[in-house]
Amino acid sequence: MVWGSSSGVVGAWSATMLILFISIGQIVAQEEPAVAVKIFCGLLSLVTVGCFLRLQSLLVRGRPRRRLQGLAGTQVVASLLVLFLGGAWMLLALALTTVLLLTAWPRRFLAVALLGAADVAVMFARRDGTTSDGIIVICVTVVVTAFTLYSMTRLYVVLDELRRTREQMARVRVDEERLRISRDLHDLLGRTLVSASLRNEAALRLLDHDIERCREQLTALRSSIIDGQARLRALTSGPTLIGLNDELASARELFERLGLRAEVDAVVVDDPVIDQTLAAVVREAVTNTLKHGQPTWCRIGVRHESLAIVVSVVNDGVSPASKDHGAHTGLDDIRARVESLGGVFTAGPVPGGQFRVIARVPRISAEPAVTPADIEAPELTTSPEAATQ
Repeated sequence: MVWGSSSGVVGAWSATMLILFISIGQIVAQEEPAVAVKIFCGLLSLVTVGCFLRLQSLLVRGRPRRRLQGLAGTQVVASLLVLFLGGAWMLLALALTTVLLLTAWPRRFLAVALLGAADVAVMFARRDGTTSDGIIVICVTVVVTAFTLYSMTRLYVVLDELRRTREQMARVRVDEERLRISRDLHDLLGRTLVSASLRNEAALRLLDHDIERCREQLTALRSSIIDGQARLRALTSGPTLIGLNDELASARELFERLGLRAEVDAVVVDDPVIDQTLAAVVREAVTNTLKHGQPTWCRIGVRHESLAIVVSVVNDGVSPASKDHGAHTGLDDIRARVESLGGVFTAGPVPGGQFRVIARVPRISAEPAVTPADIEAPELTTSPEAATQ
């Protein structure tokens, strides 16, 4: 068992052992009981203390309280028998501590009152000459001792729960970091591999009749791979790989190198969380554009609304075989990221052989939930003329 506080454990166990020694001393000091009765009371004292220590141990381990009722009942009965037969009243503090630990607040006062009434009744039943003042002193001593033990027990129970909570939070952070790395790795490798594949295909087509252009494609391919390696090394250095402005610049450069027409119309995003989320949207949309379609142009827009920031990515070159790529894992991950911020994400084909991705992220978390019908796509200008590759 891992205790919440070693000092609290030492204090609680020391107090319990002291109560045991005092109880045995009270039993031995009595003149009336026979030796056999004293031995029996001593064994009952050991049972009471053992039940209490076992109950402490199980509480710290987080066992349900209802499963400890057997131990509690044995302890209470044993302490009352020791009081009646041997006159040892200090064990009542352990029984009262157990009642305080296991009963809920609505029933706690009733349980304490019943136990106190039973203790007083046993004391009067002994007829050992204890006066009313003596009984009051005993009751006060028992209550003070019980609350001290209760406080010490609750202290290391709470500290141990805090330790387990911190461990759970650490595991959650590890899981979140794994998810981040998985998501960013998917985006990074998807972009790098698609770009490398397209340049490799272009180099193969130019190999036989245009060596210079083939060399240019191979040089660009090498640059793409080097850039991908650099970003892969940076993957574990921070929460994200690239911001929105850098992502837009990278997308524009990538389209230009591939001989495609790119239009980028963006505004500044001040919120770092929204900036990184929109960067992920653009990254995934551009990767899917090159992976699943044969585009000749792509239009990326970022605009402010009254309570939200909207990013849209529209491209042509959508073939019938590629119209289902919006259901792939990458877009599902992006949708989850956008919706976690209270936003709305839509992706799908539109008339004219085009594919459109729109993400709307609220600027403030208190914004009412929006629906896909609330999203208005930006008006498309005349489609850019396809550039020759």
